[in-house]
Amino acid sequence: MRVFFLLAQKAFRRNLQYRASHVVTNIASAIFGFIYIAIWQAAAAGTGTADYSATVLPRYIAFNQAMLWITIFRQHGLGIPEAVATGAVSLEMMRPVDYHAMVVVRELGNVWYSFWFRTVPLAAVFALAVGMHVPQRPSTYALLPVAVGLAAYVGLCLHYVAGLSAFWTIQSRWSNQLLQAAHFGLSGFMVPVDLLPGALAPLAAALPFAALQYYPTRIYLELSGAEALVWPFVWSILLTLLCRAMTYAARRKLEVQGG
Repeated sequence: MRVFFLLAQKAFRRNLQYRASHVVTNIASAIFGFIYIAIWQAAAAGTGTADYSATVLPRYIAFNQAMLWITIFRQHGLGIPEAVATGAVSLEMMRPVDYHAMVVVRELGNVWYSFWFRTVPLAAVFALAVGMHVPQRPSTYALLPVAVGLAAYVGLCLHYVAGLSAFWTIQSRWSNQLLQAAHFGLSGFMVPVDLLPGALAPLAAALPFAALQYYPTRIYLELSGAEALVWPFVWSILLTLLCRAMTYAARRKLEVQGG
């Protein structure tokens, strides 16, 4: 366990060297957030729609924008494709440490940094601009950390799967682009999942991408309760099994290019 703690700690400290650069990206992220808020305010025409009133919609978008840094804005494939291309992955897999756990824990250090230096500052900016929802139910304070934690973990699993595709394809950028496209279209980030047309709404709600944005935001806004954790829990288990299976297959497939 000490090895995993040191890996996460090292990743966190490495990010501290680039705080000034991250301030710039935070400003850009805030600008995009304000643009999305303005678009939805215009679309809702001051009345809102379904569960999302004119007051709730800006807070929905603001929370989602802040969540991006701990769910989907991660290094391409968690750095696995680059390690495959250089041959470094062979050394990583030879270490007496579980490869899947090593990569995920190392990235958790980056997630923890992003939470404090990206998500929290952005949330504060949006709170000053559009206000913030203060949960009234005591249960929300217990459910929300679980939902956010599951969102971060499911996001890491999806990136891990995308990264492992490098063991079977020379060019793995497609997997990252597919993941990003699916996230922005089906996670509830751009459009709340329940507002998607026809059968797309229940389909998107059952996919892992909704666990990244939609369900945590619904819990935060107290539009859903503990039932919103069902699919995130299910996908965290299924994706863990998938990651383990793909890691086993990758060990048997290992083909080093370059190096």
